[in-house]
Amino acid sequence: MPRLPLVPHCDLDPDCCDCLFEVMEEDGSHFICNECSAIVSKDDVARIVIGMEYCRAKCPRCGSVNEVHGFSKVSAFVCRRCGEGVAL
Repeated sequence: MPRLPLVPHCDLDPDCCDCLFEVMEEDGSHFICNECSAIVSKDDVARIVIGMEYCRAKCPRCGSVNEVHGFSKVSAFVCRRCGEGVAL
């Protein structure tokens, strides 16, 4: 299941113009490009995400605080803890 943040792959590979996204699997999470299918290390992605703008929103169902990277304001998100869609 894809999760945010969506990270521009061109920040790491100028020859690719699509995005990296996080995929959760039984053995942990991986970042994969949806254009070229490259698998990118968490360390490389972390360098980009650290500099990204983000906002926080609290899930009204479970109370978990979710960080949404790449946005300064959020009006809807899927809670990372309970998996429910939230519209603010």
